[in-house]
Amino acid sequence: MTDRLTQLQLCLDQLLDIMFSAISYVDQNHDVIPANINEPKAIDPTYNPPSEFEFQASQNELAVDIILKTRQILKIIDTLPGVGVTKNEQLLSIRNLRIELEQAEKEKADAVERKDKLLGFVNQLILQVSGAIAESR
Repeated sequence: MTDRLTQLQLCLDQLLDIMFSAISYVDQNHDVIPANINEPKAIDPTYNPPSEFEFQASQNELAVDIILKTRQILKIIDTLPGVGVTKNEQLLSIRNLRIELEQAEKEKADAVERKDKLLGFVNQLILQVSGAIAESR
């Protein structure tokens, strides 16, 4: 599963694709209306537009798609950390996390130091045991 920011970016990209598709559909399938009332309506014999009912149904479907994608985006935004939290609260949380990180790094350094000491001790034991075995033969 991707993180929320990646999900948000994907949803925004999808929303833009849906909007582009809606605008393209309306642009390519709308009824031709003259700019001036006195001009005759331009007719293209090769163009077969959808019926008014089909055109309206397609527009409604595209509008529903835009609304659903927008709701999905808003839901993702609501789950982002920091929503509904003041700037000072966020800064305090960052400071606390920084302190926790420093403590964890110190504990890690201490553990590495203990490991190195134990490793040296075990190596010395192995050398002593192997030396004692070699002398006894």
